[in-house]
Amino acid sequence: MAMDRSFLSRYLGIAPSTREEGVLRLLLETAIRTVDAAEGSVLAYDRDANDLRFVMTVNGPSSLIGQRVPIGAGLTGLAALTHEVQIGAPTFKTVDDANKATGVEGEPSAVIAAPMVSGDTLIGVLTGVRFKPGYRFTTDDGRAYGNFATVAALMLDQHSRLRELSGGTGDVTTAGFGPEEARILAAMASVARNRPDRLPRLAQLFEQMADIAI
Repeated sequence: MAMDRSFLSRYLGIAPSTREEGVLRLLLETAIRTVDAAEGSVLAYDRDANDLRFVMTVNGPSSLIGQRVPIGAGLTGLAALTHEVQIGAPTFKTVDDANKATGVEGEPSAVIAAPMVSGDTLIGVLTGVRFKPGYRFTTDDGRAYGNFATVAALMLDQHSRLRELSGGTGDVTTAGFGPEEARILAAMASVARNRPDRLPRLAQLFEQMADIAI
């Protein structure tokens, strides 16, 4: 696990060694296991620069931390631009160069990029990478990774609202949401706070609910 807590704090508002950091790490670790990825990353949206910054990796090179990805560049930037999960071969050179520089054998054969979005607000992107030649991510992989990104976005958005609007009381706030959305957010926040080990199951439930809604 590689991360720079200054980037986490600056771009996601997550303090070192907090529950939120642990939950985000657990979500990323579980997501890459679910889709059988070799490594995964969290990129945060830098609103001032209007680009993405690597803030956390699992099994990936630490040299990625802090690197920028322009909005629209490669699959990761495209996921941020379209707010849709992207699957395919890697196309953004900086990431490939970072892998080579740290001794990773070969270039990534497949990339999955799932946007972390709350409402219409971009928070960042969750990525996963495979290196085995011929291995590709499937549509089901994309849907599963998207569900983990959704849970991560809800958790991060809830944390941001709590930090900005609660005045430091620690009380959960759902200000700005409708009653149904508020109930979902409150339930999700309770799971993240009390049973983070159940977050993978929560992601599965999001997938099932999406199937019902279609």
